[in-house]
Amino acid sequence: MSTASLDIRVLAGSSGLRRDLLWAHSCEMEDPTIYLGPHELLMTIGLCVPKDPSEQAAFVARLDEAGLSGLMIGDHDPAPPLSPEMFSEADRRDFPILLAGVNTAYAVVARHVAAANWSTESLQVLKLSKLYHVATYAEKDLTSLLREVVPSLRAGLSIVDTVTGITLASVAHTEDASTEVRRRRYQLRGNHPAELVVAEYPGEEVGSFLLVHLTKMLEVATDAVLAAADRRGELAERLLAGLLNGSATEETREFLAPHVPSNGFRLAALPRGRVAAVGRAVALAAMPVLLGTGREHGLALVPVEELAGFRELVEQLGVQVGVSSVFYDYVDTRTAAVEAGKVLTAAEHTDAPWTEFEGSTLSVLTRSQRESAEIVTGVLGPLASDSPRIALLRETLFCYLRNDRKWNETAAELGIHRQTLSYRLKRISEETGRDLNRTPDLAALWVAFQAWENMHGTGTS
Repeated sequence: MSTASLDIRVLAGSSGLRRDLLWAHSCEMEDPTIYLGPHELLMTIGLCVPKDPSEQAAFVARLDEAGLSGLMIGDHDPAPPLSPEMFSEADRRDFPILLAGVNTAYAVVARHVAAANWSTESLQVLKLSKLYHVATYAEKDLTSLLREVVPSLRAGLSIVDTVTGITLASVAHTEDASTEVRRRRYQLRGNHPAELVVAEYPGEEVGSFLLVHLTKMLEVATDAVLAAADRRGELAERLLAGLLNGSATEETREFLAPHVPSNGFRLAALPRGRVAAVGRAVALAAMPVLLGTGREHGLALVPVEELAGFRELVEQLGVQVGVSSVFYDYVDTRTAAVEAGKVLTAAEHTDAPWTEFEGSTLSVLTRSQRESAEIVTGVLGPLASDSPRIALLRETLFCYLRNDRKWNETAAELGIHRQTLSYRLKRISEETGRDLNRTPDLAALWVAFQAWENMHGTGTS
C-alpha cells in the first residue's frame, strides 16, 4: 500500500512496515484489542489514544502484543499530543505509527488494504483448505494436531497455558538450531485463555489470512484439553474434601490407583493463592494427586511414589511447599494436613521452596478421637484436667515443645521470666512423672501434644 498517495506518513516504528496486513478497522473504544485481531490496522482520530506519555507507551505495547499490524492516527483536533515515549516504544517494537492527513478517507485506506490482499487470496484459500483437512483427520490430542498442521504452515507452533505458563504442546518445523527464528505470540481467546507461539523462518512467514483461521482452530482444541483438565481437578478437589471429612470412597481408590495406602502417602501444604495453578498443572500431567483448598492452605495428597514428580512440578511453578511425614491410612489425612500446614508456616519466613516434616511419623500418632483420648490421659495424667492451674502448666509444656525446648523463645512467647518457666517445668515433671531431659519421656510428651491437638484441633490447614 502506498502511504504517500493517501497522504499518510510514518511517525515511528518504520522497521515494521513489512508486517502482514490483513484488514483495516476504525475504532475509538478505550481498548481496541477487544475488537481488532492479529494483522489488522487500527485507524483512529485519536479518541482511544491516552493522553499521558507513559500510558501512550503502554497503549502501543498492548496493541503490539495483541498482534495488530500498526496504528494510524488522523491529524485531527481530538488526537492528543503524541509523546516521545510513545514513539520510542513503537521503534523498540518495530510497531508502525502512521499519521493520516486531514482529508484522508479511512474507507479508502480500508479498500486499498483489501485490494492488496486480493491477489494472494486464492492461494491462501487452497492452503487453508489443506489446513482444515489435516486438522480434521489428526488425532485429538494437541501434539498430534500440531504435528499434522506444522508441515502445511512451514512454521513451528507452541501452545502455552496462561494460568500455569506450562507448554501444552510444541512442534518445531526444523531441527536446525542455527536457523534464524522470529517468534510471534497471539492470544487464544477461548473459554480457557492460552497463548499461541508461532516460530517463523525467513521466507516462510505465516500469512495473516491463515493465522486468523489457525487461532480459531486451535482455540477449540485447546479449550477441550483445558476443560478436561479442569474437570479432573474438580474431581480431585471433591475427593480430597471427602478424605478430610473422614470419607474414603471407591471413586477415591480408583483415582489414586495403582497407589494404595499401604505404600504410603504424604500431605503437601501450599499457599492458597497458588492452588489454581498447581491444580491445573497436576491435572494436565494426569498425576494421581488429590489437590484442593483447606481452611488456611492449599492441600495435596501425594502418593509417596509420585512425590519426586510432584516436587519437580511445584518447583517449576515457583511454589513454596510444606510436606507432612508419611502416613498409611486414609483416616490420617486430616492429621497430616495439620502437620503439613505447620511445616509450611514454619518455612514461610525462609527461602526454602520445599520443606519436609522432621520428627515422629504419623504411624505412631493418633488415628481416632478415642486413641487420642487414651494417649492424652495415659501420658499427661493430671495435666489432662480442665482446672485453670493445670491448663497453665499444660500450655507451658506445649509451648516448650513447639519451640524445640528453647528457653528464651518459650519464655518470650508466654510473656514470663526464665525463672518462672523453670518453676513451671519442674511442676510439669512432678505432675506427669516424666523427666524433660530424657528422650523417651520427651517423645511420649510430644505424641501426647499431637494427640491433644487432634482432639481440640484447629481443623485442616
